[in-house]
Amino acid sequence: MRLKNLILKNIGPFKEAVLDFISNERELEYPPVICITGENGTGKSIILDAIRALFEGRFKSIEREIASAENFLIETNLIINESNKIFSTSRKYERNESFDTNDMNINQLFHSQFEPKYKKDFILDYWTSKLSNDSFSINSITTVEAKKYLDESLSGIHKNIDLSKLISFFDYLKDSTNEQEKELGSSLYSLLEKIINLSISHGKLSHVSRINLKPIIKIGNNEVSLDKLSSGNLYLIQRFTSLLSQVYSICTLNNKPIADYKNIKGLLLIDEAENHLHPKWQKVFLSNILTLFPKLQIIVSTHSPFIVSSILNTRVYVCKSQVDYSLVEEETDYYINKPIEEILLSPLFNTNNFSFGISMLIEERKAAIHNNNTEKVKEIENQLLKINPEYFNYLNLDTILKSIKK
Repeated sequence: MRLKNLILKNIGPFKEAVLDFISNERELEYPPVICITGENGTGKSIILDAIRALFEGRFKSIEREIASAENFLIETNLIINESNKIFSTSRKYERNESFDTNDMNINQLFHSQFEPKYKKDFILDYWTSKLSNDSFSINSITTVEAKKYLDESLSGIHKNIDLSKLISFFDYLKDSTNEQEKELGSSLYSLLEKIINLSISHGKLSHVSRINLKPIIKIGNNEVSLDKLSSGNLYLIQRFTSLLSQVYSICTLNNKPIADYKNIKGLLLIDEAENHLHPKWQKVFLSNILTLFPKLQIIVSTHSPFIVSSILNTRVYVCKSQVDYSLVEEETDYYINKPIEEILLSPLFNTNNFSFGISMLIEERKAAIHNNNTEKVKEIENQLLKINPEYFNYLNLDTILKSIKK
């Protein structure tokens, strides 16, 4: 599955908005991460809600009203099962909060009581910043119902008990006496181990207790259960494992080997992941997802400059308030390939991480670079190096490289 674009009319604060997600053949295989950012109330999350509402169709409404006028439109150029379709909605379903779309067969994919007309061969998940407060405890091992894997995928609900069930089920398969099940379980368990390793510093999956079915994580020399993890660690493990569960279901439904998991395409919607993540983890968050699932199309709303600047293959859209409505504009060139301090100083984030004097020097350096005034650039860099030689040592990169060559 791929979304090539999104067109909105009278949705949330947007009178009109057009976002291009994919622009060439290569991006169909490896789509750019779409980062949607902006100040509070400018419509970042509503863009994700519009996509969710379109896929849910008449069968389920999302949490809030998003159509701001009767003549509204949500439209995307969608690729599904290798077919190109214009998928859209421009009317409510029987005065309800849900929407009638032009292809109900797509909507039925997310409700397993219907016989699907399209193949369920793609990932689709929605991550909110909310963590569940239900119990992790389970009394028995239960299998994953593959045909239902899309049923709640747009809800943003990731239950603690489901995480315990998934890990215990994969562990059970690993120890099966059936060779085929054992091989499948070993592959899934190996991916679980990678997930833990990417989600916790010095962490690894130790075992699943045979007494109480609790998954146990080893961090350094300590063993802890899932309920003892930090909110950030749990957020990552829970969300990554949700993707792995979908991979298992897709491979089961389509008779694919688990070894082919990196070729599975799909769509991942993420809303403000930074709420639970230290800046260290924000910097690697997107790259870690793509390490495991390189062909996912990711659309993320975020306030975090660390997430915005964390990956090269990114397209950045900024939502801007115009008093009584919002605009969304692409500003990729402004934010990509820049040091984090320059992004923090940008009009969007407007955060001075230095004293006023240093901040002014950085701004003057930017202006000098723009004006090709190399003499002024060097003068300012020397001042910055004198003030804080350790931090601004990267300005000496050319000198360092020359000394290495000698």
